[in-house]
Amino acid sequence: METLTKESTSMNVEEVNNTDSLKTELVERVQIEGTPFTVISTEGKNFGVMGGFRITEEMKSVGEVEDELKCITWNRIVQVIMILNEMKDEASKEIKKELTENKN
Repeated sequence: METLTKESTSMNVEEVNNTDSLKTELVERVQIEGTPFTVISTEGKNFGVMGGFRITEEMKSVGEVEDELKCITWNRIVQVIMILNEMKDEASKEIKKELTENKN
């Protein structure tokens, strides 16, 4: 289990002007063994992710999210395929970008 601290990034102008508005929140990550999924817990909210993609709704507990992610459904299979395709596309764009930068 990994515990991280992160600063809040979504603020409006009034909050930015108020130095007390910067707060930190505890983010807990639990890797689900034998899967590509991770449970993220923050401020009492728990949800599942694969890489940088959220794939479940918010749930009350880590156990509920784990159970949801361990249940292999056609919907979950399609989600994983779409995420893998998106990751492939992003990697291809990065490679093309690096190649064009190296030519110059």
